[in-house]
Amino acid sequence: MAQANPQSILHSTLQTMSQQNVAPATGADLIKSWITALKNVDDAQPLSEQLGELYDELINPQPDAARVTQLLNSLANHTQTIARKFTGTKAEEMIQLADSLRSFATDLGGIQNSDEEDGNQPGNMPLYDLQNPGDRVQMLFNGTLEMLGNGAVATTPQSGASLVEDWITAVRFDQNTQWIEIPLTQLRDALQANDMRATERAMRDLAGLAQDYANNYEGQFSKDLTYLATALISFAQPLS
Repeated sequence: MAQANPQSILHSTLQTMSQQNVAPATGADLIKSWITALKNVDDAQPLSEQLGELYDELINPQPDAARVTQLLNSLANHTQTIARKFTGTKAEEMIQLADSLRSFATDLGGIQNSDEEDGNQPGNMPLYDLQNPGDRVQMLFNGTLEMLGNGAVATTPQSGASLVEDWITAVRFDQNTQWIEIPLTQLRDALQANDMRATERAMRDLAGLAQDYANNYEGQFSKDLTYLATALISFAQPLS
């Protein structure tokens, strides 16, 4: 039997991920095809190893949902990085695959955490202390996710640039986050120039950075970072 080429596997993957209620066995079969296709590809070993881990989880009668979510997000980041090496239709398909992987990861994370959130009443909004750096950041996450969730038609470049400026101010106060100021500044400048193509690129880059940070950060905002990465991608899609 002839081995399927990566392009045909990519099409099959995109078609499968566009469906609802995909069986774990179906996902496992696709992953096997990818592992086989990547065997002789240079620099593909880290990607193949993660695919192998995901395959093991999917064939497990009791998969670790948190680990599956982490692997899906990591694979999405790898895919988005690879997409930058291509142009045209192939690049668009790779970006679509990365977006789908993040969407699956977010849905899985939401299911995993639903029990924790059952006791939260929508009307019970938390009280924030603006003198507390953690509270200020949480308020920024909440405001940003709300704005991104409303979509591009419900906001303006000026309001977006103002929000990004707030983030720039926030990250300057922590040595661990000062490096994010540069990509945030690029996004602010693109918004102020009303350059939607540059804005889209900057938002996608920030989405990848946010997810990378979430994968290596075990703190208060890890879930918010993952939600932010997905929201940035969803917001950026209509801008291109």
